[in-house]
Amino acid sequence: MKYKNLALILVFISALQGLESQDSIESNKSIESAESQESMESMESKNSQDSTDSTNSQDSKSASSGLKQAQIEISITDSFMKSQVDDLNRNVYIIDKDFIADKGFRNTTEIFDYVPFVSKNNVGLGSNLDIRGQGQKSNIATQILLNDTNLNMLDSSHGTTPLDSIAVGDIERIEILPGGGAVMYGNGTRGGVVNIITKKKYETFTPSAGVSYTGTPTDKSGLFGSKLNANARVAGKMLDSLYYSLSGAYGYEKGYREGDERNAFNLGGNLTYDINANNSLFIDVSGFHGITDTSPNLLFSIGTTFGSATGFGSDNNAPSKSKRYDKGQGDIKMKQNRADVAIGYEGQFGDNHSFQAKLVHHYLQNRYLHYVAGAWYANRASYMYVPNFSQSGSYFEDMKYGLQLRYDWQHGSGTLIVGFDSIYNIGERFLNLHYDGLMNTVSATMAMDHDIQTPVDANKWTNSLYLIEKYNFTPRLSLTAGARYENANYTGERRYYSNRNTIITSTSKKIKDNISNFALEIAPKYSFESGDLYAKYERGYLSPNPDMLTFGLGNGVYTDSNLKSEKYNTLEFGAKGTIGNHVFLSGAIFYTLTQDEIYSFGSAHSGLSGFGYSNYDLTSRAGIELYSEQYAFNESLRFSESFTYIDARILKGKQLTNLSGSSIDMKNKLIPYVSSLKATIGIEWDINDIVTLWTQNSINGPMRDAAYKRLKAYVLSDLGIDLNLGSFKTTIGVRNVADTAYFVYYNSSSIDPTIGNAYLYAQGRNYFIDFRYSY
Repeated sequence: MKYKNLALILVFISALQGLESQDSIESNKSIESAESQESMESMESKNSQDSTDSTNSQDSKSASSGLKQAQIEISITDSFMKSQVDDLNRNVYIIDKDFIADKGFRNTTEIFDYVPFVSKNNVGLGSNLDIRGQGQKSNIATQILLNDTNLNMLDSSHGTTPLDSIAVGDIERIEILPGGGAVMYGNGTRGGVVNIITKKKYETFTPSAGVSYTGTPTDKSGLFGSKLNANARVAGKMLDSLYYSLSGAYGYEKGYREGDERNAFNLGGNLTYDINANNSLFIDVSGFHGITDTSPNLLFSIGTTFGSATGFGSDNNAPSKSKRYDKGQGDIKMKQNRADVAIGYEGQFGDNHSFQAKLVHHYLQNRYLHYVAGAWYANRASYMYVPNFSQSGSYFEDMKYGLQLRYDWQHGSGTLIVGFDSIYNIGERFLNLHYDGLMNTVSATMAMDHDIQTPVDANKWTNSLYLIEKYNFTPRLSLTAGARYENANYTGERRYYSNRNTIITSTSKKIKDNISNFALEIAPKYSFESGDLYAKYERGYLSPNPDMLTFGLGNGVYTDSNLKSEKYNTLEFGAKGTIGNHVFLSGAIFYTLTQDEIYSFGSAHSGLSGFGYSNYDLTSRAGIELYSEQYAFNESLRFSESFTYIDARILKGKQLTNLSGSSIDMKNKLIPYVSSLKATIGIEWDINDIVTLWTQNSINGPMRDAAYKRLKAYVLSDLGIDLNLGSFKTTIGVRNVADTAYFVYYNSSSIDPTIGNAYLYAQGRNYFIDFRYSY
């Protein structure tokens, strides 16, 4: 199949060269015209010295600028989303800070409700971003970056990317690369890459501040959800060579569910010192601290007697809209801390050579200060209800220490990029379970007082070398090709302690492995007068996370899983272009074939039932992505539409149901938690220079949960008005206008009843007002 894909690309290039020979005379004129209109600043090179006033100087993995080649870019004032085939022939979509601010977003996660081609996927502990149908594995198959630092957690089973720890006011732009990036970004990019970028360099003194309020009326007596957010920033330039920025934010939330409350603090800053015109040093810091009071997800069925299975599967607490604001069975108090630091050097040598070196550190901790809940507990093939299931003191930590090096050479026919990444990732999990009570048995009443602790200390040291060549055959025709080699060394230990039996059980299992992978990419592009036509072949991989390398056989006994890395091949064709001066169109079709896709089975929350990981033989994801913008009345009336369709399924493979080898055939089964479609519609109307009316709408298609129950499609709609009073701006609006009831989490599976057998409704209709000042 790989050779067929390459043959198709060669035929594609040959055909384009034929087109080139027919219109080479006129092409130079059109190219000069296209180049004179290029104005979009996004996805510029980290080494570009011509635009540091308006972009980040340290966007290390962004495409290099300055290539003399025709390229269509949407850069119309107030456009919804910028789109381009960038200077490395990558399909890129960009959301800028104005779109985010003008829609009144004060929560990073909610931005993506209306972003084309991106979905949200909740594994029970929070939302992850999903591109191109990754489902439950979106937390490890879609890479999320903050200024090019990876935020994905090493713990694959409990990893939730900390999106909401990023202050919305700090975001300069969000770059979305659907379905690719294995050569540039490495492991876990089958779905794509989302890079959240904050602004660093300000030429003049630039203070800004904002405050917003959101209210959520409910039908529950005495409950009115509300959010208050405030943020401020000062930034500027000192001594002609020192740039600074300092930002802070505070958010208070009285949640829409009974008993929910949150306090959150953000702090960020940057110093950039220009040694001279060609060399600079920088330090970038970002931090978050949050305390959240909440309750567990709602259970489908609630038990009544300790240790009894009575009620399990009865749906005595079945979902209904009336339960949308209800408290779950228990109380949770969680602390979250995040810190990111990057220190780097950037240098420009001559007109054609640049180099960047960056040290990065990332720290994230989620700790349960208090967690006592009613929960179902799997005891081999049976279940028991525990009304005081405690996880207090449990925590998850993720730490990264990294070195990133990159060299760019702008030669006469294109660009050569050589890079090296070394990332040492530490993941620590401490699961502290306790329950006690009197359980009635057939013969007697038995006192239960059990502790179970399962610490996991995991390390993954990844070293990668990559090379990318962008070669311009002609001013219109170019080819990008690249390769990456990666070696991952695994160490660590999984331990188990329990006093469930008469004799205390304490066991451990070392984690040790070494896995190498490689990625390949080839992407031709042909530029015509009003657009681009491109194709892409990518061979990528997803190496196992350390916690996947062991089986839990039950009662604290572990063994090696002998898990294989995933290998995938993606073929994509796409085009972008304008029709006249008022219409922009973009489209892509793709097909991804994955060998040895990883899945999990069993219950990791039972000391007796066991759990494990294995590989499907083949899975596939096929789809189409369409996006368009239209402009009328001198661009005062603007429309945008997008449509995504995805078919994600298992082509071949069996899924183990227990550790004894029993399995079920999964051939042609859909991959759970993948919405088959998403469509968005946006309208903006500038009534005058001060007032803008807008609406944004998102149609989210049906999906299957872990038990293959069909979840219905739903529609979200927002309405708002922007008031532009010079330095002061105000946005007033309504989210979820129709008060649509839908789920952010739904798992009807009883295989792991501790995290399954549960659901959580999303927030209903809410109203917001946002005030902003910027100098």
